[in-house]
Amino acid sequence: MYSNILTSLALLVATPSASPQPELANALRSEIEAMRRSYDVSGLAVSVVEGDHVILSEGFGRFEDGPATEDSRCGLFSATKALSAFTLASLVEDGAIDLDAPLGELLEESPDIWRGIPLWRLYNHTSGLAMIVNRDAFGDIVEDPEAGNAKIYEIVRDLPLDFEPGAHSRYQQSGYAVAEMIAESRLGLSWPVLMDQHLTGPAGATHTVQEALASGAKSVPMISSAGGYLTTASDMARIFQALNAGDIAERAFLADLLSDPRFVQDGYGLGVILQDVAGERTVGHRGGGARANLRYAPDAGLGVMTCTDQVGNRELTIHVADMVMRALLTGQAPRPHIASLLYDSEDRSAQVLVSLFEQEWHDPDTRYGFDGAEAVINAMGYDRLEAAPDEARTLFALNARTYPDSANVWDSLADAQLALGENAAALVSMRRALSLQPGNPYFQSRVAEHAPD
Repeated sequence: MYSNILTSLALLVATPSASPQPELANALRSEIEAMRRSYDVSGLAVSVVEGDHVILSEGFGRFEDGPATEDSRCGLFSATKALSAFTLASLVEDGAIDLDAPLGELLEESPDIWRGIPLWRLYNHTSGLAMIVNRDAFGDIVEDPEAGNAKIYEIVRDLPLDFEPGAHSRYQQSGYAVAEMIAESRLGLSWPVLMDQHLTGPAGATHTVQEALASGAKSVPMISSAGGYLTTASDMARIFQALNAGDIAERAFLADLLSDPRFVQDGYGLGVILQDVAGERTVGHRGGGARANLRYAPDAGLGVMTCTDQVGNRELTIHVADMVMRALLTGQAPRPHIASLLYDSEDRSAQVLVSLFEQEWHDPDTRYGFDGAEAVINAMGYDRLEAAPDEARTLFALNARTYPDSANVWDSLADAQLALGENAAALVSMRRALSLQPGNPYFQSRVAEHAPD
């Protein structure tokens, strides 16, 4: 029965002329529910849209406040940035925002060191503006209902840049606060109002709101373009449909703008993480410790959103979205993540998990996907490091064999070796990590600390 479902799905997604198929939805539903149980996640909401057709818009299991349904609200956290990117594309297409305008023209009292920074650097984290969320004053701004982006600007403008604009990419929120303040000053509207006019309104996504404003915790927006939005599976389905119909911005324009190499650094564009999936460009964002994940393939007209209210979710939202996206783009049966097999194992000893992993890794017909498997194995190792360092070493060694060109796996292996008193072996692992990233100051300091005098 199970193999018949997979075969049916492969045939359905490979046949473009097939009518909207309940069989396709049922096959995806079966895999998603199996993964949810394997990952031990209580509730999950999923939207899957292709063109104007909603393949899935529903909940699985339970959220904290009741059954998960297509109308259950869940937090997007930093995945809000993807919604802001779609809104930004609409504003740019309308000529309301000039991404190349320098901050010296956009801010009347711009600090001298900011004057030449183009607006777009605020959206892709390359402006060098000082971090705000790690400062004590930020907590006071969060707690004050009437304190917004202007308060953040008052602090950040007097601080030196963290780095020369464009020299690095550093994920932070100060740039979004300043960009929002600029939009409000130039267009006379707050970012939530602009998002309503350019995205959620045209899509009819009436349940997608900024939580702090909707709850009354804030009377003015504060970094609302970077996080804090709530949505539902049904609302996200409407947003994907509106994107596909060109109701937000012309699809080719949106796709080209958000993936324009001029605005991309370290795989990050104008508020979106870029990812190639099965040869298709996709844009999106994750947030809340993987409590939400949004991915959109504009050329294919395919959108997937997954969210949960469970903090310890083992990145289920990321793995489900990837599984669905790959299945629909390739026309192949969905391949659940290898983590599903490992989490489902009755025997969770490190050696058994290693055996299960390697058997599938070397099987050309494996039904599992491995994207991000290094992080899964690494997390399993650190879960055991304190209580069972020998088991941690076994798992880290698996990563070192499987991903020998990753500096991180050798650094993790060194941690387990140190915990077991294997200092000489740990130093070898540290040196291997440093050889893969010779400019990394952390790896340099570790080798210096543990190398013999």
